[in-house]
Amino acid sequence: MAQTVEGTPQGELERRHSAAARVVSLVFMLTLALSALALFIAPRLKPAADPVTGPTLLIVILFLALGSIAYRRTRFSAMRLQDVAALGGVGALLDTLQRTTVYVALIGGLIALLGFAFALLTADGKNMLYPGVIAAAVLLYCYPRRAAWSAVVRALAQGDADPVRAAKGTTV
Repeated sequence: MAQTVEGTPQGELERRHSAAARVVSLVFMLTLALSALALFIAPRLKPAADPVTGPTLLIVILFLALGSIAYRRTRFSAMRLQDVAALGGVGALLDTLQRTTVYVALIGGLIALLGFAFALLTADGKNMLYPGVIAAAVLLYCYPRRAAWSAVVRALAQGDADPVRAAKGTTV
């Protein structure tokens, strides 16, 4: 089996990446299923929400989406990744990449569930469209690229000053 830095098997990178990608894909499928279900079920219901509930849910969805982006950017900052790799090695770095990706995907799933609840409360399936698009955007934003993960691991192993630049493929 091929080895990466510090004795961490290349298989661990592949295993963690595929697990994270699987979670993101499953949450994306859940989002699509909830959107279709809302379009099918919601028109058959009687509106049950007061006028404040709908806009409140939309504001919560917006804050969750912006918060998930800020969370991911913070957890994947170059200095933080360097510190994680220095303290825990490549295994801790891969764990950070995987956990952050899964957490952001779960926030995307929560956005989809709140959108589904919003559609059911208002008895209008079209009200799931905006939250569904927001959830899909969050999921696409957090989808892990194996090449980027490999580049970050390689850059940190070689002592590169900016592993994020290495992950994006830019050269200076």
